[in-house]
Amino acid sequence: MLSDPVILVIKGLAGGGLVVTFALLSEGLSPKRFAGLFSAAPAVALAGLTVTLLDKGAHSAHENATGMVAGGAGMVAYAAAVVPLLRRVRAGGAAAIALVAWTAVAAIVALPILL
Repeated sequence: MLSDPVILVIKGLAGGGLVVTFALLSEGLSPKRFAGLFSAAPAVALAGLTVTLLDKGAHSAHENATGMVAGGAGMVAYAAAVVPLLRRVRAGGAAAIALVAWTAVAAIVALPILL
């Protein structure tokens, strides 16, 4: 097993390299406002998952990947819920209510996979 500082350095280098790679690939996307979204999130997720797989094994990587999938599904539920809520409720209330949707969907997605 690697020490924690070494893991952090490896994650940083891998994440940074993948951010650059995804940023170059996303330059071909239109509209350009999506370039940052497609460069940072997947790169950091892949780098972290790769280092976890190499350092802690497949079981830990599986749990991390499940969390990523559940979090992504929760984010979609949050976005779908918050837009109509913002038309009816103040921003803080809309965000709090939509967070409940995020949590519920993430739990529904993650629990069957982890159990």
